[in-house]
Amino acid sequence: MQEVRNGSNRLVCCIDKAKRLVEIVIKGEKTLIEFLDDGSVKIQNALKTA
Repeated sequence: MQEVRNGSNRLVCCIDKAKRLVEIVIKGEKTLIEFLDDGSVKIQNALKTA
């Protein structure tokens, strides 16, 4: 996965171009955003495990 950082060099999200996936983790909660072949978007929310 490729890291995306803001102007303060803080991690914003990670992207996987091959899987068309964006992963965002904020305060221990992980959100996965997946762009599907049919043009729709699948969003999953979960607590991040250690």
